[in-house]
Amino acid sequence: MRTADWRLQTDYDRSNTTPSARVTPAASLQFIRELPKVELHLHLETSLRLRRLAGRGRQASGPQDDSPGPPVVTEPQRIADPARFTGYDRLRRLRYLSRAGRIADEWYTPENIEQITLELLEEAALQRVRYVEVRVGGRRGFALLGADRMLGAMARARARAHSRLGISSGFIVTVVRERGPEEAEQRVREAIACRDCGVVGVDLAGDEQNYPPALFARPLGLAREAGLGITVHAGEFSGPASVWTAVYHLGAQRIGHGIRAADDSELLTRLRERGVTLELCPTSNLHLGLCASMGALPLRRLLDAGVSVTVNSDDPMLLGTDLSRELHAVATTFSLGAAEVTRLVTNAARAAFAPVPALP
Repeated sequence: MRTADWRLQTDYDRSNTTPSARVTPAASLQFIRELPKVELHLHLETSLRLRRLAGRGRQASGPQDDSPGPPVVTEPQRIADPARFTGYDRLRRLRYLSRAGRIADEWYTPENIEQITLELLEEAALQRVRYVEVRVGGRRGFALLGADRMLGAMARARARAHSRLGISSGFIVTVVRERGPEEAEQRVREAIACRDCGVVGVDLAGDEQNYPPALFARPLGLAREAGLGITVHAGEFSGPASVWTAVYHLGAQRIGHGIRAADDSELLTRLRERGVTLELCPTSNLHLGLCASMGALPLRRLLDAGVSVTVNSDDPMLLGTDLSRELHAVATTFSLGAAEVTRLVTNAARAAFAPVPALP
C-alpha cells in the first residue's frame, strides 16, 4: 500500500475486550459481517452469476441454456474425480464444469462488461467490503473488445459504484503462463496504457509447474518499472521453490495462494523480512484438493511466523462463497478472535496496490 496511515477502527477496538479473547462462532460471524473489509484476490470472470449471463445471452444471440448452473461445491469430488484430474488440471476441470467458458462472443459488449462489474462491486459493498481489487484476464474479452474498451467499461462501473455505494476498487490485469511471454508482454503494455481506467497491478497466473518464472521476467519487469503492483500465483500447485522464484526473479510483492511457503521455514523468514503478503483463498484450496480439510490449511503456522496473510474468496461463483464466509471459516476453524480477524483485514489494506480510504 502506498500510504502508511491506514487504520481500521471497529467496535472491538473501542471495547474493553482483551486482544487474546476468543469469540464464539456466532459472535464471530456477526462481527465479520459488520467489519469493514478489504479483498485483494477476486477474479471477475469466475464471480459472475450464470442466470444473469444466460438472460443477457438470450437477448444477444437467441435461446440458450438457462439452467441455474452447477450447484454450490461442498466436496472435492463434485469438482473432478481426483483419480483423473490432479493439480492444475483440476482447476481447468472446475472452470469447464462451471460453463464459464461457454458464453457467446456476442455477449461481450461494453454495456455487459460494465453491468457485471457493477454487480460484482454491489455485492462486495453489501458485505461491507470498502476496497477490492478485481482481476480480469479473459482472453476473449480483450480480443473482442480491445483492452481500452474492456477496461473502460469496467472503469465506468468503478466510478458508479464509488459514487453510489462508497466502495473503492482497482483492477489487476492477469496474464496467463500457458499463453506465453509474448502475449504476457502485450497484456502488460495494455495495462500500463490503461492505468487511468483504475489498473493498479498485474497478476501472473496459470500452470506454475510447467512454465518457469524466468519466461515472464521481462513483461513483469515492465509492469514494475511503470509503477504497477506485482502479484504472482505461486505455492498453490507447486512447492516453495515457486514462491522463491516469484519473489526473487519476478519481484512479486504479493503471492496468490502461497500455502506451500509454509513448508520452508527459511522462506517464511524471507517473506516476513521483505514484507511479501500472501493472498490465501481457503475454500478454493480445499475444493481443489490442495488441503485435506480446512484445518489442514497452514494459516496458524504462517501467522506465527509473522508473515503478512490475507483471506480472499478467489472464485465466488464457482465455489459458492464470499469474503465474509471465508473469514468466518478460518475464524471458527482456527479459533481466531476479533483481533486476529481484524489483523487479516488490516494486512490486506496495507498490501493493496492503491491507497485504501480510511474507514469509519
